[in-house]
Amino acid sequence: MTPQHFKYDIASDVEQAIERSGVALEGFRGKTVLLTGGTGFFGIWMLLAFVQMKQILEGDLRILVVSRDPESFLKKHPQYHFDQHVEFIHSDVKNLTLADVQVTHLVHMATTNAGETFAGEDQLQKLDLLYLGTRNVLEQCGAKLEKVLFTSSGVAYGRSLSELITEETPSALDTTSTGSALGLGKLNAEYLMAYYAEKLGYSYSIARCFSFAGQYLPLDLHYAMGNFIANAVAKQNILIKGDGKAVRSYLYVGDALAWLLRLLAEPHNQIFNVGSEKSMTMHELAKKVAHVAGHSKLINVLGQSQEIGNFKRDTYLPSVRKITTTYSGLREWTTVEESIQKMLGY
Repeated sequence: MTPQHFKYDIASDVEQAIERSGVALEGFRGKTVLLTGGTGFFGIWMLLAFVQMKQILEGDLRILVVSRDPESFLKKHPQYHFDQHVEFIHSDVKNLTLADVQVTHLVHMATTNAGETFAGEDQLQKLDLLYLGTRNVLEQCGAKLEKVLFTSSGVAYGRSLSELITEETPSALDTTSTGSALGLGKLNAEYLMAYYAEKLGYSYSIARCFSFAGQYLPLDLHYAMGNFIANAVAKQNILIKGDGKAVRSYLYVGDALAWLLRLLAEPHNQIFNVGSEKSMTMHELAKKVAHVAGHSKLINVLGQSQEIGNFKRDTYLPSVRKITTTYSGLREWTTVEESIQKMLGY
């Protein structure tokens, strides 16, 4: 079966996200933006946003994307004509070189991709990618940088508690656990953001991202939402790999895009959580997917689960009070049910 997430058209959703972001697009006129991790789940949304912004600015925005396999990415997404608007740099972030390119805006999202994590990517590789890759990218961009957005992760807080996690919650990462590599790598990269901001003079935002739903979320890896959607599309029983009691929340990726664009355009040299405060158990999520999909099969609770490439978190919920009060107009516009509909292609 052809993966459902290759059939979407998110152009109108991206257009809406740009409008909702409240970003003054003229601030990007004549600038050069570099995206790393620009071909992943978040990446395709962010990349299409910059393409649309470039069109609004009559072409007066240069877009560069670092990719290890741009040909494969372009082949998967011909409907967006990225090759007409974007310059792809065939490289990884650790070995990237930028000759005679003056980058003004950096969106740094590169990390071990979802497929590599699912396949058991070595933990040390995650640390290397986040530390060495982030350091190299910032040094390559150099003193012309004006604004930087780094997509960190809620895993930087460590094993989460039952209450909402705020930006003031201290990290509780277990440095003796090999499953802490992603969290430790993200913390290292956050430090580099602040260090090089002092050295190079740019402003930055760090977005600690939690759980998301929406088009292009992988349906065949280790994401519960994606797996439940895949089960429903295939008219199979929905399988919960655990006891169904783990608590999560899901922000629609289009809403997240609006938040991230605002963080890039108006950086405050601070950390902000990006996610949803609307909690649900995995069993409740499975029931929502079944209801929206008109799914008549059973929901099977398998009772055992294993976190792929990370430590186990029974509760993973952000407080988003800081970002929604700092940036007026930002909120959660899309319900989980609407996100599920979009993933199903309704």
